[in-house]
Amino acid sequence: MTTAPLPLAYGYVRDDLLDDRESDSSDDRLRDTARSLGYELGTVFHEPSPRSATLPPAFVELVQECRRAAAHVVITPRGHMSQMAVCRMVLLEILDVRAATAVYEV
Repeated sequence: MTTAPLPLAYGYVRDDLLDDRESDSSDDRLRDTARSLGYELGTVFHEPSPRSATLPPAFVELVQECRRAAAHVVITPRGHMSQMAVCRMVLLEILDVRAATAVYEV
């Protein structure tokens, strides 16, 4: 008996918001969360500290990959889409409109 593959999700992490202990386990935590929600976690996009009012580069790559792979879920630690020059609501709207992607903050 074959089992159907789980739908794909991606992760998004701001490295500047993690301490040394968290950085080692952040990808594993997102992977465990994805599994508990019924998804297979693909790449975790790691963002260095955002510095300008433009869209963060790893975020742009995340949106492009979600579109390419038709993945409709992003899992991120709580607060990792906040405290940037671009407001959180704009980031969530971009993911929704450009990639039809929902965000789970854990």
